[in-house]
Amino acid sequence: MSETVPTFAIVGAVNHGKSSVVSTLAENDQVRISSMPGETVACQRFWLRDLFAFYDTPGFQHAIEALRELQPAARAREPLAVFRDFLVRHGGGQDFEAECRLLEPIVNEDAGIVYVVDGSEPLLEIHIAEMEILRLTGQPRLAIINRTKSEDHLEEWRRRLGLHFNAVREFNAHHATFSDRVELLETLAGIEQRWKPRLMDAVAIFREEWEKRLDDCADIIGGLLEDALTHSETAAGSELTSRQKVISEKLKAQFMRSVSEREAQAHRDLILLFEHHRVKAAHSIDHVIDSGLFSEETWRLFGLNERQLVVAGTIGGAAAGALFDLATAGHSIGLPTVLGAAGGAVGSFLMGKKRPEFKAKLPGAFPFGAGRQLQLSGRTLSVGPCQAVNFPWIILDRAFGVFCYLLGRTHARRDEATLGASQLKEVLDQYRANSAHWSDENRKACERIFAAIRRNKSTAQHRDTLRLIIRDQLAALSMLQPTRAETHYAKP
Repeated sequence: MSETVPTFAIVGAVNHGKSSVVSTLAENDQVRISSMPGETVACQRFWLRDLFAFYDTPGFQHAIEALRELQPAARAREPLAVFRDFLVRHGGGQDFEAECRLLEPIVNEDAGIVYVVDGSEPLLEIHIAEMEILRLTGQPRLAIINRTKSEDHLEEWRRRLGLHFNAVREFNAHHATFSDRVELLETLAGIEQRWKPRLMDAVAIFREEWEKRLDDCADIIGGLLEDALTHSETAAGSELTSRQKVISEKLKAQFMRSVSEREAQAHRDLILLFEHHRVKAAHSIDHVIDSGLFSEETWRLFGLNERQLVVAGTIGGAAAGALFDLATAGHSIGLPTVLGAAGGAVGSFLMGKKRPEFKAKLPGAFPFGAGRQLQLSGRTLSVGPCQAVNFPWIILDRAFGVFCYLLGRTHARRDEATLGASQLKEVLDQYRANSAHWSDENRKACERIFAAIRRNKSTAQHRDTLRLIIRDQLAALSMLQPTRAETHYAKP
């Protein structure tokens, strides 16, 4: 093995999940994975942040026959010399083409060995031959027990692998968390002393990168909230008098499209952080009302429950009144605060989890007689910002749903996914990540911040506090194992 760059050959039988393990460890969903036997026909090298490398190798094809020729390595002073002779004799031929390819990085690059087996398949004589070939190399060896189906033959595999390998670990490439990946690297560091400094450095860098990823996620979600809570659409001009109704409808549609696109962009940014190329954020201008952020389904599924909404409305209304008190230097003797709290609570109770109906407003127009308004010159028609108490909590829930989905999806998955409302709700429930499960203290703190943001009164301290709360919630979720409705097994 290279002294500067640790290198590992991922080897094993056909269709035991080697490519899935490489894909998950490397966070690379471009590694070729197929259910066709023998699909990996050549060694592919994958770098992990320039820290170390993995070779994805073809599966053994004729291990029993190859073992007969390699048995002299058991008595040789230089075991790898026997393997080199084997490569010279059979390189370029067809008898042991797969064996030569998978042995090349072990022999020529002094690579360590990671042997992947399928714990849902029975142990066969051919597998024992594979293990013996790898033992005869004398290279440091780690065995990984993967599962591709529900059948369980783990115990017989554990007993046999323990005779041939320095360490044995279970590792499902479709369920592996960040902690699972780090623990596997720590196991690799422990089976060979000369690897340990470099691999432990890699573990430290991985941890730093993970912390940075959580920081970036919190920034993305915090920025989305600020933009969504302050966004409005306006139209101005003399034509408002004759075309106010038409323009109002256009403004409402444009408001929902703009906020929905801003949310979709934030979701895409989260997906990009996790480097998932097969996952897409659900967004279509045609479906904003039917199934997107402003659909009835979304407002029913996400956000706080009715009781929490009343409390949040009280806090938000009181915060608005307090801002008025501050603006009048306290001469209102606190009455706006009381009225604001009461009004916010009543509004939240009446709205519940219903989607709000957006209305175009004419700032500068005021009541003048029954059903009439006095139109002021230079008027501007506007829609937004959205004042619904549940709105920021829906934004949060949907963003956390994307985060949880990415958290639980390894790069070994090859299915395409578009994250719609029902899928986000399902993964939120699996992680119990809904904002309704947040602590009362965090919800109250956020409500005060949301009230300040809506009125363009937020400070740097408000923004830092909001991001810290979000970041702490994300960190707590990243330590959890979700309750899954179904089990995915790591395909080859």
